[in-house]
Amino acid sequence: MNNIYERLLNYADNMKIIDTHEHLPPHGTHQGETPDVLCDYLSHYISSDLQAAGMKGEELEKIRNYKFDLIERFKILEPYWNAVKNTSYYRSLEIAAKKIHNVYNITIDTIEELNEKFKKAAANENYGRYIMKDVCNIERSINDCWSDDMNWATTDMFAPAWHADSFPITAPTLDEHCELYKQNFLQKKADGMKTLKNGMAYGRTLYFEDVDFETANEEYKNKNFNSKKIQDYLFHYALKLAEEENFIIQIHTGIQEGMRNNLENSNPMLLKNLFTKYPNLTFDIFHMGYPYERELIVLAKTHANVYIDLCWTHIISPFAARNAFYEMLDVLPYTKIFGFGGDYCFYDGVVGHLTLAKQDICAVLAKKVKNGECDIELAEKILQAVLYDNAKRIFKL
Repeated sequence: MNNIYERLLNYADNMKIIDTHEHLPPHGTHQGETPDVLCDYLSHYISSDLQAAGMKGEELEKIRNYKFDLIERFKILEPYWNAVKNTSYYRSLEIAAKKIHNVYNITIDTIEELNEKFKKAAANENYGRYIMKDVCNIERSINDCWSDDMNWATTDMFAPAWHADSFPITAPTLDEHCELYKQNFLQKKADGMKTLKNGMAYGRTLYFEDVDFETANEEYKNKNFNSKKIQDYLFHYALKLAEEENFIIQIHTGIQEGMRNNLENSNPMLLKNLFTKYPNLTFDIFHMGYPYERELIVLAKTHANVYIDLCWTHIISPFAARNAFYEMLDVLPYTKIFGFGGDYCFYDGVVGHLTLAKQDICAVLAKKVKNGECDIELAEKILQAVLYDNAKRIFKL
């Protein structure tokens, strides 16, 4: 089995990758002109583990602030850091430090060396390209840049996503607003946008009721722009337009980043009415719905327009990702699975996440071969599909 796993991992390491989801800046680092390894590495994900271990918000804020002494910051970090070294969020960063900067184990004894190497590398405006192209061999990444500007994100590195739920309400009437949205959507599509994105599970339920125009219009006249009825109507409008344009919608489901969120808002089962109402619209459902992955597997099995995306999941829990991927291959056509999206806002994280993703996918496929469930040729075909072919085809990259 080790030989099979190594053969598959070697295959993965030498193939092009399509990355279905990132939040990356144009170049350099997440924090901008003054790169600092703690600023970037603690900008998200691991920060949730640190807070779960008891870190206070004011401590996290100081540790992220490069204006304070690096060693003093690490001394504050150290007890919490040691408590989360078992987590996958930490493992991803440790892999990145090793692969990119040749620093093994992130400790108070190595943090200055890591910081200097990181600062020197990340100051180069081509750092992002180096990470994505040279280190990761990523052909293209769908980038959710939280921006209305599609230009910088439409390159040979990136293809942009656009938040369907973020279009500002400025028009005097609902009809005019919808027309403005339509023209904006069509222009962004012409400019290179490859998918819509909905991240509303962070603030509300994913159940979008089919609200009629009269009801929504009454809310609009009364300027109740944040009402659920207005949100529901406008999202249905966006989906109808996307379906007419043979487009794709990416939807956040499952665990939300950060602390004290309402997990029950994000169950992919809440989207079932949309899958049925828009059968010709492609739904890319994020994070394998974790911890609702089995519900999502069944939804993808029973709805031809539903695809499962493992973005983020390999750093949430490799164990859960492997189990779910194994079960997906029992239940679904492998053409419905997107195997990797880094979902990071800084480049180093992508390296660690992709390493874990390859390990997870190759371990599952090696086990399938060992158990006689597929041969090595099919395993390589599946590997090629979930890390490249499926996303290349669906997103028309």
